[in-house]
Amino acid sequence: MQESTFKLLFDSTIHPLTLRVDNVVNDVPEMKTSLQYTQKDVEELKPIHVKLEDVNKELDKISKDLALHSQKMEYLDNQSGRNNIRVNGIPESDNETWEGAEVKVKRAIKDNLGIEVDIERAHRVERQKSKSVQANQNHPRTIVCRLRDWKQREQVLRKARREKPTDVYISEDLSPETLQKREPQIPNLKAAKQAGKIAYFVLDLLVIRDKPASH
Repeated sequence: MQESTFKLLFDSTIHPLTLRVDNVVNDVPEMKTSLQYTQKDVEELKPIHVKLEDVNKELDKISKDLALHSQKMEYLDNQSGRNNIRVNGIPESDNETWEGAEVKVKRAIKDNLGIEVDIERAHRVERQKSKSVQANQNHPRTIVCRLRDWKQREQVLRKARREKPTDVYISEDLSPETLQKREPQIPNLKAAKQAGKIAYFVLDLLVIRDKPASH
């Protein structure tokens, strides 16, 4: 009786194990076949991987070339406007001509900075946002002026920065890319000036230095 019970217990324990072993043994050939196919797939994918690496290298080169091209275009844009100034705050009249804008700029710079400028050409930028004369007077468009002399342009900008006239705002005529690079640095510019330092931009480079000691 005990022997029969032991055999029954033994069979109930061993039989499932035997089935599991058999299943594993049966799975081995399939696993081998699968591994063989996987290895084959890996070998077939190697040339594709090499091609992808070549494509990534080419894309990286193109990206660098585009960045360099963009820098050159930004430089040329800034160089083309090196004699220019942008003047904001001058009232805009209906059917205003280039000559009329030029006269207004000359008068504004003379009245606010005491400098007589020689303007090669002047024009409003952007399209009028409204056909209403009153609306255009309230929000006059910027006037871009090309001065005949770069030194005079620097004189106007320096004096405008120093005296900060309330009637007009005069600034450099820079490329949109350069202005975009300047924008996140403006808080540092203001903080440096509040700390009593000399701070200014050279294109997109922020220059900060101590004021010379007074004797």
